[in-house]
Amino acid sequence: MPEIMPVETPVVAPIPETPALAATPDRPVEVLSTSMTIHDLSIERPSIIAYLRTIAPDKQAIALVHALEVGVTELVARRERFKH
Repeated sequence: MPEIMPVETPVVAPIPETPALAATPDRPVEVLSTSMTIHDLSIERPSIIAYLRTIAPDKQAIALVHALEVGVTELVARRERFKH
């Protein structure tokens, strides 16, 4: 039986917090040191819409957070692979 290796969570250096900017149409995402707020963001990606439509409406927000976690983890790992 092959050994199962644990997946390490990537360490991302914190970015110093900058004053929050008011949400504008060209800046719908507000990122602070420990949180992110999305203001009036429209996503028109068929694959994302199709995925979220399979999720119960009361679970869609957490499903989106999980999808972001998986995507960010993959992007960080991919960047690390290409550095070497």
